[in-house]
Amino acid sequence: MKAELFYPSQDITGEGATWIDNKNSFLWVNIEACELHRYQMLTQQITTVNLGRMASTIIPWTGNRVVVALQGRLVSYDLETGVIGSLVEIVPGLSDVRPNDGKASPDGRMFIGVMNMRNHKETGALYRVDPDFSLHKVLDHQYIPNGIVWSADGERMYYNDTGRHVIEQYRYDKASGAIHFERVAVSIGPGVGGPDGMTIDADDNLWVAQWGGSGVYVYDPDTSKLIDKVEVPVPNVASCSFGREGQLFITTARAGLSAERLKKYPLSGSVFTVHTSYKGARNNYSFKGMIASL
Repeated sequence: MKAELFYPSQDITGEGATWIDNKNSFLWVNIEACELHRYQMLTQQITTVNLGRMASTIIPWTGNRVVVALQGRLVSYDLETGVIGSLVEIVPGLSDVRPNDGKASPDGRMFIGVMNMRNHKETGALYRVDPDFSLHKVLDHQYIPNGIVWSADGERMYYNDTGRHVIEQYRYDKASGAIHFERVAVSIGPGVGGPDGMTIDADDNLWVAQWGGSGVYVYDPDTSKLIDKVEVPVPNVASCSFGREGQLFITTARAGLSAERLKKYPLSGSVFTVHTSYKGARNNYSFKGMIASL
């Protein structure tokens, strides 16, 4: 499959690809520019807001609200009014640390990765945020936590560590939110980049945006085999999300590319799309946190 240009956004790092079904909208962030983008399918209108801090991921919540991970904290953002409310602090006050990728689980918890922007080696962590907004560290000594998805039955969680080039499989306890390591589902070999953002289809195939790999790679986690690929005409592919009817949205980055490589790949930082024959799974679950007075 070959991706085609959807929107020439020229993001420094386009991340957090998220489809919001009840709003018929595709959302993503430009991390370093602190921007949240929204594309509304019905009007074909794109709006951008500046959130004041580096933003890394978006999680559906309730009504018009989404949760956005900003440096130091999670906030709520109302897609209709633009009102921002503070929810919970995550490693506040550390200028070299920020949240990275995150998702809601099928039972309504949130999992958020945190990374060190300078030294990646064993400085990252994965946190769980329960509906009462309590914070729990579930993995330590990570490199760059990324790409969290669940199997269709909710029994397995798949998680990428970009720095270790692995996709890990965990048994997921829906009653407690606990995760238990089972195995490395996929090891990413040399020459195809590192696993970044990830989504999953209705057959539990993993769709992995690979930073430095010029594509979204499709793996069967049961066999660890590569079964398909979406070719993207830029090196640094950062995240992906299914919309409706098998349409895949893909975000990319200009970050990490020299002036020479940017000249060679001028569409870096843009959003791409491809219409696939695969059926996307319902993996953009909503956070079921308590509605506080914001």
